Amino acid sequence: MVKAVLFDLDDTLYLEWEFIRGGFLAVAAELEKRGVGSAHEIYELFEMIHFNEGREYVFDKAASQLGFPCAWIPQMVEIYRMHNPTIEVLPDVLLAFPYLRERYLLGCVTDGIAEVQKRKLFALGLSPLFDSIIVTDLLGRKHWKPDPLPFMVCCHELGITSDEAIYVGDNPQRDIVGAHNANMIAVRIKRPQAWFYDYEPQCSEEEPDFVAKDLTELIHLLRNLGSKVYNLW
Repeated sequence: MVKAVLFDLDDTLYLEWEFIRGGFLAVAAELEKRGVGSAHEIYELFEMIHFNEGREYVFDKAASQLGFPCAWIPQMVEIYRMHNPTIEVLPDVLLAFPYLRERYLLGCVTDGIAEVQKRKLFALGLSPLFDSIIVTDLLGRKHWKPDPLPFMVCCHELGITSDEAIYVGDNPQRDIVGAHNANMIAVRIKRPQAWFYDYEPQCSEEEPDFVAKDLTELIHLLRNLGSKVYNLW
């Protein structure tokens, strides 16, 4: 039987863009104070770079266009990471968690800078709802997903084996491969506003066992498949 449901955090239980947007606004406000320009215009540049050129090195690219010193970039990154998040749990999560908590152990396995992920969990108010939370950064950078260790540690804390758990995440490269590496059932959640929504798996390891559009659909899967999930594994 399935005894536990483990979750990714970013773009699974809330929309990561909300965090990114808050970080961009905080950095834009700081740059305005330093005389770089209008916070509104700086924010719009960050957003344009993020969506058109990718999530990496946004501030480096902005520095070259806005003309602020590269020496400021580490300070901007710190402001981005340490801003107070104004993020909210998605509505389907609020609906689904009471049902799931009554029937399953719940865990969270999340990548990212430890302090940042802890601030997100605090802002969302989710920590009390989990029986185990594993921030992979605390295990060392080499153990970020898709390394199987954080999944195994979470299962150990829950007192189960990995084949008694399902992992739910949005990123095929990290969440799906990581769950499979730990011998877990992998459910991919596909939210239209999420970064990996349009990503197509590149290999068999990235193919999820099931796909759900939200946690309401996950509940439907659990209700109708139950222990039969393992006959499909």
